[in-house]
Amino acid sequence: MLSLTSARSAVLVGVFISVTTIPAAGNLALALVFGRFHDAAGSALQLLINLTGIVAAGYLVLLARGHSRVPDDRPSRYDTTS
Repeated sequence: MLSLTSARSAVLVGVFISVTTIPAAGNLALALVFGRFHDAAGSALQLLINLTGIVAAGYLVLLARGHSRVPDDRPSRYDTTS
């Protein structure tokens, strides 16, 4: 998310996402293939926790940088009603 809000490279963001999701997703797939459903459940939970952390971190970064979902009163540059 920092790469979306500043001029910095997206390389570190991509590494962060890869390091947190690929091992859990890979272990989940292998556990399912080998019928180790208890291990697959643990991997799925870890993947869910990691993805939740990524989304929460992105939201907090955007919130800290002053981005909001609440529209302001300024007219949009795409507003053609003026």
